[in-house]
Amino acid sequence: MSDIVAKLKGIVGEEYVVTADMSQYLRGNEQPQAVVFPGSTEDVAGIVKAAYDAGIKVNVGGKVVDTKGLTGGIAIVMSRMNQIEEVDPENLTCWVQAGMNHQEFVEKILEKNLYFPPEPYAVSTSSIGGCFGIGDVDTKAFNYLPTRTYILAYESVLPTGEVYKIGTKCIKCVSGYDLIHFITGTRATLGILTRVLVKLLPKPQAYRAVVADMPSLGAAAQAFKAIQKRKIFPTRLNALCKALGNEIMETKGVLVLVDLEGFPASTAQNALEVEAELRIAGATFSKIVEDKAEYDELWAKWLKVREKINLQENKVKFTVGPAKVPNAIASLAGIVGNLEENPGVLVEGLNGKLTVFTENAENDAVAINKLAMSLGGNVCGLLGNKLKSKAYNEDHNEIINVLNSIRSQFDPKGIMAPGIKF
Repeated sequence: MSDIVAKLKGIVGEEYVVTADMSQYLRGNEQPQAVVFPGSTEDVAGIVKAAYDAGIKVNVGGKVVDTKGLTGGIAIVMSRMNQIEEVDPENLTCWVQAGMNHQEFVEKILEKNLYFPPEPYAVSTSSIGGCFGIGDVDTKAFNYLPTRTYILAYESVLPTGEVYKIGTKCIKCVSGYDLIHFITGTRATLGILTRVLVKLLPKPQAYRAVVADMPSLGAAAQAFKAIQKRKIFPTRLNALCKALGNEIMETKGVLVLVDLEGFPASTAQNALEVEAELRIAGATFSKIVEDKAEYDELWAKWLKVREKINLQENKVKFTVGPAKVPNAIASLAGIVGNLEENPGVLVEGLNGKLTVFTENAENDAVAINKLAMSLGGNVCGLLGNKLKSKAYNEDHNEIINVLNSIRSQFDPKGIMAPGIKF
């Protein structure tokens, strides 16, 4: 037994350190020395401090850990830290441990007539810590705002093993640098979230979905533009290519999924108007989903597809202004070919965000970024994904230097999240 494995067993207990048959907890081809399951912030601090002292790499995940750069290192799985500690309905806040499954948290909070809007990045494995660590902008962000909006305070373990706490239940509690929201999207490069104080909303009073079979992505985009001109801004306004859409329901063309949450009268009326615009734009089939069980099943299937899209390797994501989505779709086919036959196209109408599969992601990303920039947008991705816009960004090296400087201040030995390179 190595010294570090012995130390880990002394911190969390022998039963919570795995050194064989680790594959179910890992994503990637590299092999850490151990997978360890902390049960408290103190456990996490002890693990990280031991790794820091030994100069051993560390990465973290809710149920599954990315092993890139982690050969001989430590994979921390947070699934034991999965409790809601305090719900405060008067202040619309909740303290939750970072290892709690994201979707399970959403469902438990709904039982209390409260609402946590951000969608899970990967519904089967994503945790609350991962929600803020990844900081993805999901398909509900136009109405409910980005993920960072929902973190008010947190407890975190620095790469040196020190614990720090920041934030309160107050919406405004920052008088200097905003370190509360700064942690969002850092993907554990600056530390490991262990407890989070999240902001909640009241549960919506009414739900409707509108589904439609559209002849093309272009037709769907024109319908989206018309819907927004009516001053209707649904919770989600998505179009999926046939290959992805058929994983939710069978269509002949492009599947459009519209989500409407709010008050009973306005939600019902908006659903009728949305369906009308989809019909005008050429929908061969459309339906308003009113039954709550059917509604829940529809969006559960959507979350599975969203997970597949997010974990797909050969893809490019980019954003433009929502009004420019039809222009982007019209030009994108010239780069990647027939979009309706593409196996991985998603259009988020309200966010102006498009995802497309391409076998030549690195090369096509440059052309796609040039297209996006011509429409006032840019390619996008998570922290650590190469800034594919560098061919058009004269300040690229300066940005990288700033990011690396910040990272080195938090992590002098460079042990945290080794697979993330700027």
